[in-house]
Parts: sequence; structure tokens; C-alpha cells
Amino acid sequence: MKDFFNNETLDNIKQFCAENKKYVGVAGVLVGLILILIVVVAGGNNGRQSNTEAGSQTEISVKDFEFEKDYTNDAKDDISTLLADYYKAYVGDDLDTLGKLATPMSDNEKSYIGVVSQYYESVNDITPYTKNGLKKGTYFVSVKNSIKFTGVDTQAPTLDFFYIETDKDGKLFINNVYSNFNRTYCENELDDDIMELISKYTASSEFADLHEEVQKAYEQAVGSDANLKTMLETTLTGAIKQWYTSSGIANLKKSDADTQTTEADTQQADDASQSGDQQTTDANAGQTADQQTTDANAGQTTDQQTTDTNAAEQPQAPAEYQVVTKDVVKVRDGASTDAKELGLLKEQVTLTAYGTEGDWTIVSYSAGTNGRAYIKTENLQTVGQ
Repeated sequence: MKDFFNNETLDNIKQFCAENKKYVGVAGVLVGLILILIVVVAGGNNGRQSNTEAGSQTEISVKDFEFEKDYTNDAKDDISTLLADYYKAYVGDDLDTLGKLATPMSDNEKSYIGVVSQYYESVNDITPYTKNGLKKGTYFVSVKNSIKFTGVDTQAPTLDFFYIETDKDGKLFINNVYSNFNRTYCENELDDDIMELISKYTASSEFADLHEEVQKAYEQAVGSDANLKTMLETTLTGAIKQWYTSSGIANLKKSDADTQTTEADTQQADDASQSGDQQTTDANAGQTADQQTTDANAGQTTDQQTTDTNAAEQPQAPAEYQVVTKDVVKVRDGASTDAKELGLLKEQVTLTAYGTEGDWTIVSYSAGTNGRAYIKTENLQTVGQ
């Protein structure tokens, strides 16, 4: 090889190139273009392969998504700070601050908060339980807390729900479209995918355990303090009724499951105050009363049916009674196995029942329409029988 590239050979090559400069130049350009094309094609294939691999890792459908079994500590400190600021603003009726922390917030919800917050002294023992959502920076958060009402010694244990997102600047905020208030009155459109994820979240065994823990604590608190019971079942409920009547919100378009009469809508407002694991603590406290005691709703039903001039035209509400789950049971939003699954309840959970519909029993349940849901009757045992 060394002999091949001697001086004579190199001189001959130089002479050839000089005599055929035109052709050598064209050949050089061609070779260069071929090399560039090879590099570009290879790079494109690698890029497509990387994108495909990345897509297969990140593009998970709502149907296939499953929440992790345990609660996460991701963004725990930031979430705790956000919630502490939210509750402080809520109790203080600081609507400007609330609007920045939880958005969007309608004028009707602001007026609602203005009415109920006057009964709040403080929200204490704030403990978030967080699970990561489908998209990075989204969180499904249950919050245990205790509400101290003005003039009442015993605090009310409650369980709130928040859907928290991260904005473009990396700051956390509460997506208030999924507050209990908006899920009840539908002033802002709800995304079906997120609602499906919320249903999956509330169907988890971890949520069921947390819900049962708070429910038992609430029953004990209400049973031990008559003033707390009166606050939740009479004072607060009465204030919400009055707000509802004067707010004009009854004229809003309700969800398909909402009733079309003022009396039923007023009952819905009562139930809105009595829905469990929800974003507004006042509504939550009222919900637990609906779910865990029979006196409040019994009193409301009697009052509505005896004072309403149209009561004779309305069906009488069935007598309330207590049932207990025989095994782990599915809770649905209708009397059918095709109805949406709202959650799971463990064995030996006591519920308030309102009668039957076919093979199903109507029970008090936080995530149900107007605080009601359905469980197969065969999976329940009536207390006392």
C-alpha cells in the first residue's frame, strides 16, 4: 500500500484530476449529496423511532389508566400550602384570594360561600391524601379536616375533594370546574374524561377506607354534641335553603338527573350541602349528616310535604331505615348493572336507605346524584332484621 502511494503515483493522480477537473467536481458533489441524504434519512428514522417509543410510554388512554395503589408524596408541601391558603380564605370569605386559588369560580358559588362561611370559625387538622393524575402535574386529592363552627365546641370531621393542576408557570391551582358546587349545578362544562377519572378515583379501596374512617368519626362527633347536630342539620341547612331560594340558581340548567320542580331543586340544594368528599367544606359537613344520620332528611321531608301547597301532588317519601353491606359492594348511579359505577364499599358499612327500585336499594351516597345511589338489595342486610 505504501508503494502504491509513492510520489509518482500521486503526481499521476494530480495530473488526472487537473485534466478532468470538471468531471471530478461533479462526482465530488454527487458523493457529498449521497452522504448527506444517508445522514438525514437515518436521523429521521431514529427520530421517528424515538417519538414512537416516547408516545407508547406517555400516551395512556383514560380507559387504560389506573391510579397507583398508595397515596403519593409528590408536590406534598405545595399542595398542603395551597389547601391551607384556600381554607383560610374560605373561612374569611376572602373571595379575591379564593378566585386566584380555585378557578373558575362563578358569582353564584361566591354568594353561596358568603352565606355559609359566616358559620365557620376555622378549618383545622388539614391532611391531604394525593394520587397522581393521568397528565403530569395533575392530582386527585382527598383532604381530611375538622371544621370548628361558631358557638359549637365539638369539631366536625369532614372529607373534601379537589382536582389540582399545574399552570404554565409551574404553580399549582384548584381546577374549580370539578368542585361539588359545579358538579351539582353545571355552570361550567365538565370534561367526560376527567369525570371518568374521578369515578375511578372514588372507586378505589383506598378512598373507601378513608371515607369510612371519616364517616365513623363524624357519627361519633354528631352523636356526642347536640349543638353540632343542630348546626349541621338545622342552622346550616336552613341558611342554604334561604340562599337557594333567593339566589335564582334554580333557573340554571341542571344536569339530566336533576328534577324540574322548585321543591325538588330545593331538596337538591339541601343534598348539595350534604355531599361527602367534596371541594367546599360547608357542603361536606352537611353531606355527612345526610349520609350518616336519618333525622335531618326526615325533618326536611316532613317540612316540605306539610308546608308545600303542592305536597298533595307529590309522592310521599319512603321511610328511612338503616342497612349494612354484607360484602364488598358496587355503588351505582342507577338501578341497573349498566349504570355508572360510583365506587366500592367494604363489608359491614352502615348506610341510610330510602326504599327500593326493582332489585336495587336506594341509599345515601356522597358521589351520587343528589346524594343518592343504588346497591343491589341482595348485598344488603336491614339493620334490626
